[in-house]
Amino acid sequence: MDEKDEFRDEFVDLATGEGVAGDYADNYYNLIFEIATGLVSRGDDALLVVAISGAQGTGKSTFAKLLATVLERIFEQSSLVVSLDDFYYTKEERERLAESVHPLLRVRGVPGTHDIALLRQVIGDLKARRSTQVPVFDKAEDDRDGMIPVMGSGLDMLIVEGWCWGALPSAAVDLEKPVNSLEAERDADGTWRRYVNQQLANGGYQEAFKEADVCFFLAAPDIETVVAWRWQQEQRLAQRASGSAIMSEEEVREFVMFYERITRQMLKDLPLQANLTVFLDERHRVVEPPRDMNRGG
Repeated sequence: MDEKDEFRDEFVDLATGEGVAGDYADNYYNLIFEIATGLVSRGDDALLVVAISGAQGTGKSTFAKLLATVLERIFEQSSLVVSLDDFYYTKEERERLAESVHPLLRVRGVPGTHDIALLRQVIGDLKARRSTQVPVFDKAEDDRDGMIPVMGSGLDMLIVEGWCWGALPSAAVDLEKPVNSLEAERDADGTWRRYVNQQLANGGYQEAFKEADVCFFLAAPDIETVVAWRWQQEQRLAQRASGSAIMSEEEVREFVMFYERITRQMLKDLPLQANLTVFLDERHRVVEPPRDMNRGG
């Protein structure tokens, strides 16, 4: 039995604990192992930056965590996982944006609500092998909850997971027509979506995206599936944290509307750009063979 098979059972236990369907966890392991093998073969002394992109509920955090585990346990590669979510602006900063630009900017998530300068600083520090500090965002409090020190030496890979990683800005004409009721009713003149698009184009996002050496895209089947997955996440949250306030199914649907425009565009663009696209069905199963990891990027 080789190292891959020796770790398989433990991986399946970890994956099912993270919400991967039990009858699929074994195949998921084969995918993660293949990806890890490819990453290690590309590695050298420089820090390898790996991005994981995909809509809400696609399993980015789980994918990143399991990939980091396989890299460490089988390939003895040290990695740090960070989330774009932790780089949200503070509640106070978003309140100022809401007052000066548009009220919808109180809601975290879209381009323009992240501290991209801080993200680029952290990536730059780690690439230069300098110690740095990574922010922690408390979603329950909707605010930043301090900073965690990170050593700049000893890392082989930095794994960054973020829903809009790799997204491209839209043409101005494409912003004219609302894509859902949120845009039609609460952004009737298009101020919010134009600002978000401008930030995606010129707010440092594209420069940050270029810091990644490899980008993986988890592709959901459609927006309705994203809504269903995000609702499942809320239900699991309620089970894990008894008594905590969660969104209703209707609130989840509205929440996904904030991201819908960019998500739809990413489903068109990212399979052509990412180094590897993992196409998922409604049960999070891979439904098409992974692309060659050297394609795109």
